[in-house]
Amino acid sequence: MPNTALRLLCISTLVSVGGFAGVQPLAITLMERQGLGPTSIGLLSALIFGGVLALAPFQPALSERFGAIRTYQIGKFLAVLGFLSCSWATAPWIWAVSFLLLGLAAALTWPLTDTLIATLAPAGRKGAWLGLFQAGMGIAFAVGPFVSAALAAWPRTVFFGAAGLALLSSLPLVGKDLPVVAEHESEETGLLDVWRNAAGLAVVAFLGGLFENGTHTAGLLVALGLGWSGATAVALTGVMAAGSFAIQRPLGRAADRLGPRGVLRWALLTLASSLAILPLTGSWPALLWLLSLIWGAASGCLYTLAMTGTAQEFPGRQVAAATTLMVLGYTTGSMLGPVLGGLAVDASPIAGVAWVFGGLAALSWGFAFWRKAA
Repeated sequence: MPNTALRLLCISTLVSVGGFAGVQPLAITLMERQGLGPTSIGLLSALIFGGVLALAPFQPALSERFGAIRTYQIGKFLAVLGFLSCSWATAPWIWAVSFLLLGLAAALTWPLTDTLIATLAPAGRKGAWLGLFQAGMGIAFAVGPFVSAALAAWPRTVFFGAAGLALLSSLPLVGKDLPVVAEHESEETGLLDVWRNAAGLAVVAFLGGLFENGTHTAGLLVALGLGWSGATAVALTGVMAAGSFAIQRPLGRAADRLGPRGVLRWALLTLASSLAILPLTGSWPALLWLLSLIWGAASGCLYTLAMTGTAQEFPGRQVAAATTLMVLGYTTGSMLGPVLGGLAVDASPIAGVAWVFGGLAALSWGFAFWRKAA
């Protein structure tokens, strides 16, 4: 990616993601400490992705109207407000507002970054470039929880730190410019037009959000149910992110050579198998560390597969609509995942998670064999 502004934008996105990755699991432990149940925590966590779902469809038009960098910086400002709001959250409605702000911020930053990478990455190496960026996302998602775990006794330090990083990382973008990937009304570039050719990829993105955010929330709640401290449970999410980081770069190269579909089958089979042995953590709690690493790798690669297929299959004029569709699919799954995780933990702290997410992984594996590649 030769564009310096794009490199700065990617770094800024990764810094903010690191802050978010530390804030979200810490917020879950604080809500649990405030007496909220798993289902309520799952519903509140889903509001983050509700904000993405509400605003992401309008991100391409906003970028065309105000410019890519200005739209991105508006998103960073909303992220700062969301992080600061978390520091004062003592009631469910304050958590709801905080998470909604973070979701709106993500809607203006995350799809824009993905779209520009998919557009400007060299032809024939788009999977490798997307894999590299997603590897950076994996690092950010891993570092954030570990820093948060170390500072768990001072939660406001984490929230203020995340807000400060989001603000500072956007300053190098002042005065920079990036091309706007706009939709052309004369071409078949709308969401419905792209959906006809990308339904399978959108389902893969949906599964990525469902399993990645569902297992993250459920795994943290399982750890708390097993009697782990809040700091240790937060660190568990860092292990999940480390698994996602480790798989991203090899995954991008494999997708360039083999196509997304074959890799998808292995990922879903791995998820189903690992969830099947989750009940063993009742006797061997340390097994949860290994399972979390596997969940992070297997679930974290699904969205990358969807984005790689998008970059490979769609011409430049359709990238904005196709990327937005992938984001909407991932976000819908991300909204459902934490809710299912909370309901599963409420039903049965360990077995419920194994049955719900293991069963869904098995069904999705069957879908991957039945459905032709998009």
